[in-house]
Amino acid sequence: MQEKCLSETIAMNRNPFFNRQRITDRSYFVGRKAEIETLYSAVVTHQCRSLVGERKMGKSSLLTQICNPETMRAYGLDPERQILLYFDLEGMASAAAQDFWLEILDALLLRLPQGDLTEALRRMVDGADLRFLAVRRFLRRVRDAGFDLVLCLDEFESLARNPHFEPDFYGELRSLAGELGLVYITASKRSLYELTFEHADTLSSPFFNIFSELPLGALSDQEAVELLTHVSGLLGGPTFCAQEIELARQLAGNHPFFLQVAGFHLYETPGRGQPRPPETAALVHKRYLAEAEDHYRYLWSQLSTTQQMALVHLEQAPEPMVRILRIKSLVEERGGRFAPFSETFAEFLKRQRDAQETGQRATFSNGGSDLIGRTLGGYRVVSPIGQGGMAEVFKGYQPTLDRYVALKILSPRFAADTEFYERFQREASAVARLHHPNIVQVYDFGSVERLTYMVMEYIPGPTLKERVRLLRGRGETLSLAEVLTVTRQIASALDHAHANGLIHRDIKPANILLRANEFDPANAQDAYAVLTDFGVVKMLEGVKFTATGMTMGTPDYMSPEQARGDDVGRASDIYALGVVVYEMLVGQLPFSADTPLAVLLKHMNDAPPKPHTLLPQLPLGVDLVLERALAKQPHERFATASDFAMALERAFS
Repeated sequence: MQEKCLSETIAMNRNPFFNRQRITDRSYFVGRKAEIETLYSAVVTHQCRSLVGERKMGKSSLLTQICNPETMRAYGLDPERQILLYFDLEGMASAAAQDFWLEILDALLLRLPQGDLTEALRRMVDGADLRFLAVRRFLRRVRDAGFDLVLCLDEFESLARNPHFEPDFYGELRSLAGELGLVYITASKRSLYELTFEHADTLSSPFFNIFSELPLGALSDQEAVELLTHVSGLLGGPTFCAQEIELARQLAGNHPFFLQVAGFHLYETPGRGQPRPPETAALVHKRYLAEAEDHYRYLWSQLSTTQQMALVHLEQAPEPMVRILRIKSLVEERGGRFAPFSETFAEFLKRQRDAQETGQRATFSNGGSDLIGRTLGGYRVVSPIGQGGMAEVFKGYQPTLDRYVALKILSPRFAADTEFYERFQREASAVARLHHPNIVQVYDFGSVERLTYMVMEYIPGPTLKERVRLLRGRGETLSLAEVLTVTRQIASALDHAHANGLIHRDIKPANILLRANEFDPANAQDAYAVLTDFGVVKMLEGVKFTATGMTMGTPDYMSPEQARGDDVGRASDIYALGVVVYEMLVGQLPFSADTPLAVLLKHMNDAPPKPHTLLPQLPLGVDLVLERALAKQPHERFATASDFAMALERAFS
């Protein structure tokens, strides 16, 4: 229950914004005037209040401020007579009732003026006479001496969960309020009514009927502006200008915690007090998200499935559900309509909605969720991107270079395989030496606490598989220009890898990333399509998988020689690229069957349907190009991937 001195920490760090501890220095506390007046009114009239608000809303800081003697004087209270004591009950989840009273009396001993009363209290504490009747007798003497006692009980859920505090304990607390005018102000995430319902065995006491509830939500517009303006100037120098304040509120809305995060990162960048150029705003946005994303994910995880669906479909959500989301300060009313509390939270929700609509998992298994917020080898795990049978991919942040990265974390079941880790190091090292605009750059790799990971360039766009699926849902297909661009760029990537002695072995749309959500033929990037997952199949050679006993790879795109288990070379990658091109042009795979084994047999033995028989508008020359790319014998295929890409372009010219 000791207060931490944040002002010293701030002076050392030279940044007045902070967000991980309660604010104990009054000069850093801004806003909440209406709430302070309400709580002080309860103190004067001897009424008990229950402060209820979501995590990180500033409940602890507010309770701390109303106990501050300077704040009390500013609102007309007398700290010499009215004694407000702050208690953090988080450590009381398993304490006994005597421990509770010892904490109360110890704190009271520090506030009472020296005299007979304090000497009596000291003897009582030293003698360990902490029976309730003795405590009540002493508190009666405190009242008779002209003092009003107010107990500000933070993290009240911890007390409610304590099985040692039986209903009689809460009955004793109520008797102190009724007989002596003792005031309780509690702070909790959940209302006392909810806690009473959940812990009916211990919280059935009428003690909880004496409280009226005070909700604590987001700041008002005026308070948000005041916070950013006031705190940014506390250490000297200019305060944030209007454009900077607008930027911070775009990131954080009026949420007090997220405003502190946005203010911190804005304060860290040069140019305070002046409009920030777009590149600086983008930098602040990136740094803010690297920290806020974890908290957004936590807020999301605390919602029921129904509440999650309502939040990502606000325009269709029923009014009672919107009211719940407003109470949780996740949405606000702007211009007559409801919206997420900030632009960045809206972006986060869009990703959740897209994940639901594309069939991806919006949340991961316990193992993946446990990784969020952890640091692996200097890389902070921010949020999940995708998951497969062998690995999970996360968005990460590298603070030393201030950039986002992609973290591929392989399944822990590989950690005990010494041969696998040797292959992993060998292949990851080889892939890291590849430098090409159409190959995802591997920055680093390693192993920490039985987790083997690879650090790669972060590309925020969709995979080719996701793009094709999205277009198919809209009744559209890839344009010819996009097909040729993807083919040419992936072919260039393969030729570079082949020249450096690396075979991919798993070319498929899911392993082709796109740097933009939409293809612009008038401004086609040289690196629109980017190939990823080099070396993964090679790393996993020899690893047993219980589901199948076949060679690693993806059956739909596997060359005949790979299907047979023969050694593979560059021709195998060219074959797989041919399957990808066939699918992009025709809209279906060249081979399909009921089982993966049947698909492999078709790759080995059957000729694919000629493209123009399925799509008559395709030139006949396309049939010949794909027939060569998909030849059963490796030596009959194109010599290089770029030869294949150029032949395809000539067929359309």
